Amino acid sequence: MKRFPTSAIAAIAAAALFGMASNASAQAAAPAGCSDDVPQRATRGNTEFVSNSQTVRGLLYKPTGPANGAAVVLLHSSEGLSVDAHSFDPHAIQLAARGYHVLVPNYFEARARQVPWNGRDVRLWAEAGHAAVAYMGTLEGVDPARVGIWGFSLGGFVATDGSAHPDSTARVAVGVGTGQDIFEASRGRRELPMMLIEGYSTFPIISAATMRELAANLRRRGATVEVQMLASPERSMTGQVWCEVFQHTRRFLDANLLPAAAPEAPAG
Repeated sequence: MKRFPTSAIAAIAAAALFGMASNASAQAAAPAGCSDDVPQRATRGNTEFVSNSQTVRGLLYKPTGPANGAAVVLLHSSEGLSVDAHSFDPHAIQLAARGYHVLVPNYFEARARQVPWNGRDVRLWAEAGHAAVAYMGTLEGVDPARVGIWGFSLGGFVATDGSAHPDSTARVAVGVGTGQDIFEASRGRRELPMMLIEGYSTFPIISAATMRELAANLRRRGATVEVQMLASPERSMTGQVWCEVFQHTRRFLDANLLPAAAPEAPAG
């Protein structure tokens, strides 16, 4: 079984890749594993793609066992990849070990973050998401019709609102801890499955009410939206909360990106 460095080391490696200084979050101890983890049969490497003439770098995870033909792009929050990498890394490995190709791009390279962000910022980040999905569809072992996009907080808005645009080729979209108050939703319309994951107290900045407002907006624009509330009572993104988030994520991706199991032949 291929062993990886701890997720904290991975975050420091990501920080070096993107020319960012490491920080306290990136240097924190690796979170405990999840109860349903599988052997880490995956590789992690660097990659890049182009969005609106800008080079966007990222971390690419590939299965070393059988690939399932599906892929997913994971978008970081407004804190940036140097903060989120250590949380994403063990779960990207687990997705890859289960057959998915996974891309974690530094989409702020398509448009540097500013506060407050504006419509042009959000549009360019969404276009970087479109480009990331398209790039994944070019990889060997990936069916371009079975690529999804996922995001946390700001990344969740970019993933879901952005995928409602006709320029997106994402097959599914998932938003975690995101809602209507991230930014004004766009007017694009597209039919595709989406899931919003929220907690009653886990995301104090984004309320369940504003998440439901975003869900209603996306439904009006053609999406089929599942709202999944977390069972965890935690008030922050602990390791176990991330485990629950990615358990729901895998269930949704498997249901929408993987071929349905062939029916068993009748006995006799």
